[in-house]
Amino acid sequence: MATPTVIDIDGSDAVSKVLITLLNTFPCLGGKSILFSTLSETSGIGFFPTSGAAVLSSTEDVTGHVKQVCLYPFNIIYRASPKSEAQKIRIKEFLDGIGKWLELQPIKDGETEYKLSAYPALLSSNRVIKSISRTNPGHLYATYDDGIEDWLISATLRYENEYNK
Repeated sequence: MATPTVIDIDGSDAVSKVLITLLNTFPCLGGKSILFSTLSETSGIGFFPTSGAAVLSSTEDVTGHVKQVCLYPFNIIYRASPKSEAQKIRIKEFLDGIGKWLELQPIKDGETEYKLSAYPALLSSNRVIKSISRTNPGHLYATYDDGIEDWLISATLRYENEYNK
């Protein structure tokens, strides 16, 4: 029988709040906003957690100190109605740029280079973001009869949670 996945509920909430703020500091947004689990019918950029923060491992020492490694998977969806191949390529490059930036890699916007130097602190002091990684590049996810397309990038945020019992 498979072991059920343990979810860090408080961690899920803390990560969601910090991640939406972080995403909206992406330097190439060009006046756009990334919304939490929201897209309009015709356009927008949304951040969608795909599940809660799963506890991958949990160890406890003899003093009752617990260390957990947790994984928070999420998607970013860019909805638009691109009219040309060039517009589709720009959407894909935008999503790939967010992924690179979240992975602490340098990105360029015109002649200016940007690099996220560190991950922000989570609102709960016992949790620390260790990494954010793309699980796939930006790609076409869905098309609709009215010409609207959803483009998607998937990623995971890994963090550690430590506390005393």
